[in-house]
Amino acid sequence: MKGKGRTGFGRQRWWLLGLFLLLGFVSWGIWGRRASPPPPPKPAPAAEAPAHMETLSLTEIQDGDKRWVLEAQKADFQKERLEVIISGVRIEFFGPDKHLFVKADEGLLQTKTRILTLRGQVEMEFGDLTVKTNIAIYQPAERVLLAPEDLILETPTLKVQGKGLRVELAEKKLALAQHRLTEVKGQKWGFKP
Repeated sequence: MKGKGRTGFGRQRWWLLGLFLLLGFVSWGIWGRRASPPPPPKPAPAAEAPAHMETLSLTEIQDGDKRWVLEAQKADFQKERLEVIISGVRIEFFGPDKHLFVKADEGLLQTKTRILTLRGQVEMEFGDLTVKTNIAIYQPAERVLLAPEDLILETPTLKVQGKGLRVELAEKKLALAQHRLTEVKGQKWGFKP
């Protein structure tokens, strides 16, 4: 009987060893068939360098009418932000009779909305009227030029200081939100609000 016990235990041992080998092969087969892990994501593309231009000239024409012509000494096109950063800016806005000329040190043109923001020694000329300020914003949907900060408006006979100018280009209207001081040139006195 001692011989049979050993034989039974030996069989169990081989049976267990076979079972472990079978489980190992099955596991290896399952793991081996699994899809390999996905490749690591591609690195994000580096931000595009702006396109530099030594000069820039743009013209806006809408419904067959020329709205404005912009010229700049330098321009950087930021494609991912849809904007053009310009410097040495000169713009001619076209109206029914007269033209409004604007110049500024720098500007920002949003290419999608066409909103133009001008900064630094902004000067507007409309006939014999001159306006000087630090910022002006052109909103094309309304054809309006806004000068929200302090400004000086001058003609050959008047000098007006104020804030918040609105120029409606199509209607040739000017509106000043805040008036501070009016001086009549050639006179020694001025008018205060």
